[in-house]
Amino acid sequence: MSKKLRFVPAQHFSGMQVIDSKGMLVGNVKDISVDFQERTLAFLVTTKNQSEIEIPWEDVATVKDVVLLKKEIELPSEDKGTHTISPPAVQASLVCPGCGVSAPGHAKFCPKCGHSLR
Repeated sequence: MSKKLRFVPAQHFSGMQVIDSKGMLVGNVKDISVDFQERTLAFLVTTKNQSEIEIPWEDVATVKDVVLLKKEIELPSEDKGTHTISPPAVQASLVCPGCGVSAPGHAKFCPKCGHSLR
């Protein structure tokens, strides 16, 4: 029995939320970057503070309803010389009853084990 290759168009990932290992929203996928010399992929992500970062494919744990990362991401800060107090970001999340992983509040299934969250 031969294994079928499954290719997914880059547009499928556009707009997906990117969540780090601590369950915090990093941003949204803008595009996929390709390094042809190294033969690697990365997600180009627009962060919450509107900067752009690349997330290497090896840092991705799983891709389901969201892109779940293997590690915590430290976002570059916006230092414009002024100190304003922003309200804390509200991060609605669910905990999977099957494996205990945090998932975003809108997820229907666990990004790690696939257990129903509804």
